[in-house]
Amino acid sequence: MAGSDDHVFTLNGDERWLVRWTTLKGAAYGITYTQKAKHPRIVLHDGMRGRHRLTVLVHELLHAIFPQASEEVIEQAGKDIGKVLWALYDIKPKE
Repeated sequence: MAGSDDHVFTLNGDERWLVRWTTLKGAAYGITYTQKAKHPRIVLHDGMRGRHRLTVLVHELLHAIFPQASEEVIEQAGKDIGKVLWALYDIKPKE
């Protein structure tokens, strides 16, 4: 059963992905379990706020959509897209 911090989205045309905000241990702010996983999902640390929260979400979505891309490409694209979205749309993620 999905919790209140769980969201399901269709990515890559027809793949159902779970996006879950929860407490993560260790250094990672987000983890993407790819299409090869039984249940593709993105797990994000719920302690993030503001622009950092948005940028990490974009970063993990890029991993889900472009699993073949290198970490360097994902890292830069995530920062760039997050910066533009934050500036143009004055996005304030749920805290």
